[in-house]
Amino acid sequence: MKLERSVCAGVMAALVSFSAGAQQPAPESPPSAPVEVSQPAPAPQAPVQQAPAQDAPVQQAPAQDAPVQQAPAPQPDPVQPRAPVQEASVPQQASVPQAPVQEAVAQRTPEKEVRIPVSLALLPGLSNNGFDSGNVVNSLAIGIITTHVGRVDGLAVAMLGNWVDRELSGASLALGGNYAGQVKGTQMALGLNVAGGSMHGWQASLGVNVAAGEMVGAQLSSGLNIAAGKAWGLQAATWLNLAPDLVGVQASSGLNLARRLEGAQLSLLNVGGDVSGAQVGLLNIAGRMKGVQLGLINVAGEAEGLNLGLLNFVGNGQHHVQVWYSDMAMTNVALKLGGRYFHTLFTVGLRPSRATQQRLWAAGLGLGAHIPAGLLFFDVDALASSLHEGRFIDSSQHLLTQLRLVAGFQPVRHFALFGGVTANTLLSFNGEELEGMDRFGEGQVFHSNGARVQVWPGLVAGLQI
Repeated sequence: MKLERSVCAGVMAALVSFSAGAQQPAPESPPSAPVEVSQPAPAPQAPVQQAPAQDAPVQQAPAQDAPVQQAPAPQPDPVQPRAPVQEASVPQQASVPQAPVQEAVAQRTPEKEVRIPVSLALLPGLSNNGFDSGNVVNSLAIGIITTHVGRVDGLAVAMLGNWVDRELSGASLALGGNYAGQVKGTQMALGLNVAGGSMHGWQASLGVNVAAGEMVGAQLSSGLNIAAGKAWGLQAATWLNLAPDLVGVQASSGLNLARRLEGAQLSLLNVGGDVSGAQVGLLNIAGRMKGVQLGLINVAGEAEGLNLGLLNFVGNGQHHVQVWYSDMAMTNVALKLGGRYFHTLFTVGLRPSRATQQRLWAAGLGLGAHIPAGLLFFDVDALASSLHEGRFIDSSQHLLTQLRLVAGFQPVRHFALFGGVTANTLLSFNGEELEGMDRFGEGQVFHSNGARVQVWPGLVAGLQI
């Protein structure tokens, strides 16, 4: 009987334990981990696994009543040993660490663009684009004051300004200003046009045009054009054009600046670093010039080409002083400045007075071509000089023009001997003959409208330092 009673008590204890384990998830289910609550399904098996041990309690029959009396209490007890099992399963599922990673990825991922064909706006946010207008793509954006769009495939028009975050493909028109991250088309404004990145198209304004990235096209302004990146095309402005690297043309009535240029600069003042092409203006400055400089004053650190101007200062060019004597018994001194193939001459001459001749002064200007040939060189010069009888400051009634062909021998850089022939033409406005001009004969004399013209050949010889 004792054995039967023990068996019955054990069976009842197992049933009570099983029912307690089955009921405990309902009140204790945590809201944060509903999935984990379903995993305690193996928990009821724990008492089943202990079933073989039911024989042991036969000797401990008096203790069999304790589980029956404590039947309500086992609800928290099974939870405590099972909690570690549930917590251990969390890292296996890796659900907790994945959450922050997914949130970080979501923050880095840009939101999808929303296409709204037509936008009507008063101000950014006060439009049918909504407050998240930076994600909107418009084909037509119209703003009473301003517009704000993520991307435009078409036309953006506003009174004050248009702001396109990423790309403008089409045209942007405003009285105030236009901004676009990238431009493929046209920006037109009275005030300011800015391409924050590349600009393929053209910008036109009365104020300032800026291309912060690569530019392919044209910038037209009555104020200032700036291309911050590599540029291909045209910059035309009233005041200033600025480009670090341009293949094309800069034209202005003020100043052109380019660190590297392949093309032409046309302005009153042109400044370039490495220039291949042409500079045309009153003052042209280049670090290294390949091409033509045409202006009143030309300056180049190094030049390969022509420097055509009144004053030419070229680092690897000509900087000489010439002294020569001519058939007119006149001693002349000249400053010779120029590039490798072209130079200018500033001359002063003096013929001392004699018994039958007054002192004769000459002041002239010449342009010449220089042909180097090893230790030899050949110059072809055209000179024009005013002749003054008596004092240098006295008025002149005579103009002497000369075409001079000379050959020189230059054994060292700063010394040369030269000589050649000249073709002289003397124009006397008062019709009077100037004495001492017939050393090789009177030559040919013509009279026209009270003026006297005399033509004759001559000789010249001198040295250059």
